[in-house]
Amino acid sequence: MDTVQECFGWIAACLNICFYLTPIIPFINVLKGKLNFEDAPGVYVTCCYVNCFIWYIYGDMIFSDQVKISNCISAGICLMLMLIYLGYELKKYLIDSILNTLILVTGSWAVYRALTIVIDDDRVVGDICIGTTLIIFIFPLQIMYKVFKEKNYNLIPVLSSIIYLFSCLFWFLYAIFIKDFYLAFPNILGVILSSSEIALYLNCKKKYPGIGERDTIGTIDIVTGANDDKKEETPIKIDEQGEGKPVEIVNKLDN
Repeated sequence: MDTVQECFGWIAACLNICFYLTPIIPFINVLKGKLNFEDAPGVYVTCCYVNCFIWYIYGDMIFSDQVKISNCISAGICLMLMLIYLGYELKKYLIDSILNTLILVTGSWAVYRALTIVIDDDRVVGDICIGTTLIIFIFPLQIMYKVFKEKNYNLIPVLSSIIYLFSCLFWFLYAIFIKDFYLAFPNILGVILSSSEIALYLNCKKKYPGIGERDTIGTIDIVTGANDDKKEETPIKIDEQGEGKPVEIVNKLDN
């Protein structure tokens, strides 16, 4: 049973690291110019860093190498992404970037000192871990609400959801073996949340297959009458065959 426990723990640890690697994709797209700077999930990554940092402290207190090592690596990944975010932000907001970096460094050290020296109670740290994890859950819930409203299934990062589902599942099984409530409770919630994300993605993709695709909008010149010199720009919609039609005409045909 000890071997099974260790296997579950290390599988969960590897999946946890893979999950925190997935935000690298949008950051790379930002650096390549494929996405705007505002599309980088900077706030989300910052919250993930704090969450991983607290879980690292908790893993150190309960003597779990799986929890400790995986969250240490995950916190390092989030820190790297945050530095990229701040470095990119530095071009626009110099003072804000410096203040954010100082808050990050001093805040992490203060939290570590407070939890390991002043408090030194794994139950208190466990409660904080649950709290920070629940804050992280706000982000996917916001995405699910937007998808439910707009029916745009592409807003759901399905790869991250799948990885997170299995990560939480193995963390939950590992927590059952070591009888740790603080590790089991947020991860069973994570299983439910990620399963709901995947179910919503599949449901919207089946019912609204075209909504996830963006329409290409362009403009054409239309002669307004006898006077050929007077022209106005009218938005057109490009269909799948590459043919352009004015938006008003497309709307009438659809109706």
